[in-house]
Amino acid sequence: MILKESGSIEIIPIKNEEARRFFATSLHKGEVEVMILAKEIGADLCIIDDLLARKYAKFYGLKITGTMGVLLKAKQLKLITEVKPIMDELIASGIYIDNNLYNKVLELANED
Repeated sequence: MILKESGSIEIIPIKNEEARRFFATSLHKGEVEVMILAKEIGADLCIIDDLLARKYAKFYGLKITGTMGVLLKAKQLKLITEVKPIMDELIASGIYIDNNLYNKVLELANED
């Protein structure tokens, strides 16, 4: 992955493997580990898209955003010029983005 190779992202395993059992089995292993690691390292922000996982993360006291929030912030910081082509690429690669969310993000990004 380009981001991993660039040094922009660091992969860190969780320390507390036992903490996984406190989460609902309906959550994906990756979502659970994101929340546990965020607590372990005192993360400022946790990126989670799944609705149920977001509810757990909020209950767990984590500040969260989703992929669309990251795209909007990147545009605000002028790291990208448009969110629409990125959202379209995500959809083309099999990522589901609800039509209402898609349109709301375009509106917030002033790309409607």
